[in-house]
Amino acid sequence: MKAEKLAYFFEACELRTVFAEWPEEIGLALCLDEAGTCEMLLHHHDEGAAVLRKAAAVLDAPKGGFAVVPPVEGYPTRRVLFSDEQKLLKLVAGEDDLAEMAEDYLINYRFEKERKARPAPAPAPEPVAAAPKPAEPFRWRPRLHFSEPAPKPLRRRKPQASEMPEGYASAEVVRDADCQFVEAEISLGYRGVRVTLAPELVTITARTVLVEEVGFRDDFSRFVLPRKAVAGWSAGEPLVIDIPEARFPAGLRQRFAASPRLAEVTVTDHGVFVAPGAIVPPPAPEPAAEEIAPQPLLAPRKARSRRILSPVRVALAALVGAGLMTGTMMDAVELPLAFDAPMFDLAFDTVPGTEK
Repeated sequence: MKAEKLAYFFEACELRTVFAEWPEEIGLALCLDEAGTCEMLLHHHDEGAAVLRKAAAVLDAPKGGFAVVPPVEGYPTRRVLFSDEQKLLKLVAGEDDLAEMAEDYLINYRFEKERKARPAPAPAPEPVAAAPKPAEPFRWRPRLHFSEPAPKPLRRRKPQASEMPEGYASAEVVRDADCQFVEAEISLGYRGVRVTLAPELVTITARTVLVEEVGFRDDFSRFVLPRKAVAGWSAGEPLVIDIPEARFPAGLRQRFAASPRLAEVTVTDHGVFVAPGAIVPPPAPEPAAEEIAPQPLLAPRKARSRRILSPVRVALAALVGAGLMTGTMMDAVELPLAFDAPMFDLAFDTVPGTEK
């Protein structure tokens, strides 16, 4: 039989993602029933099973008559999708005075604990005044619908044009929403899991922040960090975010340790969502020495005592020699313009000892 009532527990680390001053000793339980009523229960982490008894009283259900998330032995549980978790967290974030109520609860809890630890005082002669009636629990009626893991019927009502699927919001709702997309890399080092925004711009002076709080999607395909992780950061700037390794499941740690990965980071008002992707491609290898083709070296020029004449100049030299021997005068000789030497610049063998 499926439980129609649910007690959903938030830990302090999750609540600090929306309330910076949330006390680390206080948790929060949301008690939801099938009618859509939701009641809030603050509790100290040392209360143990007493919190479940309080939840049972609020939900008016016996042990086992309501589901508990995260799972608790002896109680049924439910699979809550990431989109539903975000709805609940957004609902809690809308209560501005909730962190102050948590502080008051912590003060009262400590006072009551110290009072019980003190020796009992002597009985007073006058009758003890009746204890004041506890305050009515804080209530609201959220319009929530939890996704069911069970298969849905084949015939489903055709959604109207104004309805959005689970996990999506209409354009009117998100029109002015603040969202930024950043390319990043994820790696595992001695400081834990490192998320590097704009890695190509990171230098030794890049700012580094340490974040303890991290939440995971139900299929572990992405994780979320509190919005304060990028406080003071602007789009286009590098930023290094370190998260303790122990905060990650073993499977993810092994995946990040195998090789760094590319990631797409989405920064919104609700948090910093990180989606790991493909392995970071290795840099192109340098060519090996033997692969570089040796460049031919130019042989040193040898001193020559004679110049080799081109065929055209040989013919011209023959004509000039014939003219000199026959006494014939040559008025002009047309040479091609492609010659790279002055006209009649000829060189002949030189007889040693006759140089001038």
